[in-house]
Amino acid sequence: VPILGICRGHQLLATAFGGGMYQDIYAQLPNAQGHNPQIPKTLPAHQVCLQGDSVLARVLGLQDGDAIQVNSIHHQAVSRVPKSFRVTALAADGVIEAMEAYPEKSILSVQWHPEQMAYAGDVLQQKLFAHLVSEATLFAQAKAVHRSVIVLDSHVDTPMHFTPDFDLRQRGNTLVDLPKMEEGLVDVSVMVAYLPQRERDDDSLRQATNYAVDKLESIRRLTFAHPDIATVATTVEEIRRAKELGLRVIVPAIENGYAIGKDISNVARFGEMGVCYITLCHNGDNDLCDSARKSKQEHGGLSDLGREVVREMNRQGIMVDVSHAAPTTVRDVLSISTAPIIASHSSARALCDHPRNLTDEDALAIAERGGVVQVCLYAGFICEQEEAASVVMAADHIDHFVRLLGIEHVGIGSDFDGDGELIGCRGSNDLIRLTVELLRRGYTTTQLRLLWGENFLRVMETAKAQSKCQ
Repeated sequence: VPILGICRGHQLLATAFGGGMYQDIYAQLPNAQGHNPQIPKTLPAHQVCLQGDSVLARVLGLQDGDAIQVNSIHHQAVSRVPKSFRVTALAADGVIEAMEAYPEKSILSVQWHPEQMAYAGDVLQQKLFAHLVSEATLFAQAKAVHRSVIVLDSHVDTPMHFTPDFDLRQRGNTLVDLPKMEEGLVDVSVMVAYLPQRERDDDSLRQATNYAVDKLESIRRLTFAHPDIATVATTVEEIRRAKELGLRVIVPAIENGYAIGKDISNVARFGEMGVCYITLCHNGDNDLCDSARKSKQEHGGLSDLGREVVREMNRQGIMVDVSHAAPTTVRDVLSISTAPIIASHSSARALCDHPRNLTDEDALAIAERGGVVQVCLYAGFICEQEEAASVVMAADHIDHFVRLLGIEHVGIGSDFDGDGELIGCRGSNDLIRLTVELLRRGYTTTQLRLLWGENFLRVMETAKAQSKCQ
């Protein structure tokens, strides 16, 4: 929720988020001056100097180093801004006069009283309230979008954190649970049974299959434990019905075809368990294909077994997911699959040169065959300087793919609980902030409907429909 803090509100925000306070600036800062003069509140008391390229400076139409006149009515002050906040204005005596949390949170705060000066006709101070109204309007629009469309996150790794006492209904330490989905107005989370790549001997392969089965059963058990608020869905029709009923939806999937082992009958077995897609590999080659990372390029793309698995996935109506796959694997899949394919959580290599990201060439090939690329929110795939990766940059990746592929071939797969996390988007409850950013860039409700779910659902429905014709 967008927030503007004023005076005590500024101090309260600093305290609530873990910053520091001067309880009495005149006792603790000998040089403090002019912060509580006995003059009307509508009159300026001193100057503050803007710091850096900030939202505050842009809102006021100013820049780093510019000074403005402010009123002042306080004897306490912020001594240290909280983590993820930054100082955006200082008084001459060093008192922190403004801070903000963008892009982590939609929070801006000031030590002075802009409402008093705005009421007296100060046009500059009025801009702060115009900004708040604008941000609140975008947030209200984002909520309206989320309520009217199916919001689907195509890849979360939450099941890897399941324990015997895990409860999806409880707000916990995972980035995805039912309370967070409700807060972010997220309708659908595709939860994967993730398997790291291990040994490939017969015993290890049996263990991998059993592990995947156990995780898939856990997904169903933990979801069906709360039938009043959540359900498992395995078809597009079930997802749409759940949206109408106001239920959160969990859709099962598998990350790493290692779970199949060398037994192709496991594909049908997983299909019967409701798996909507199988990611062919993870980090490292398996018996099906070469991976984008830690690969020895032993197959030159798909192995003979991998080719049979792709054909069997087509027959079973299970989407083929090429996230994590080597470019040679992606091209082999496209040459074999009779159904459109997906990249459930892959970003643009053109913006972040990481081997896990898709080249424009491969992304175009996926789109040309009716598939969809779901932008991943993993920091290292969004920006080469991981610590700087933000929700704004994720929107840049979406923009890139929309321009390149068309709006009908792009979606969002967060990779939450599998290390997916960005500044400003740290869980299902934050996904609405990505919608805010896209609205800010001019995306319409119709376009957001496609991005947030309809593109993925189209491919899911097509895969099911084509399987019935085989």
